[in-house]
Amino acid sequence: MQEALTNVLRHAPTARSVTVTVGQGEQCVTVEIADDAPATRSRHPQRGGYGLIGMRERVEALGGTLRAGPRPGAGWSVLATLPVPTGEPR
Repeated sequence: MQEALTNVLRHAPTARSVTVTVGQGEQCVTVEIADDAPATRSRHPQRGGYGLIGMRERVEALGGTLRAGPRPGAGWSVLATLPVPTGEPR
């Protein structure tokens, strides 16, 4: 999720705030990075780094899911959901 924070700096320089929310349930942990930047034409110029594709690959390798996209009204959100290990061998 460090990449999501870096993306705010790169692609949403007009954001006034960034919220990091971490939650834990019985079966999963969620981490959301959300900013409040006004909508722009494109927030995805290629600049190196791993980007959303790399984040998605890493989250899915751990058995989780990644959702990224615009928030209602303004801003952008990246939400990762990861399973909580049960301690049982696979």
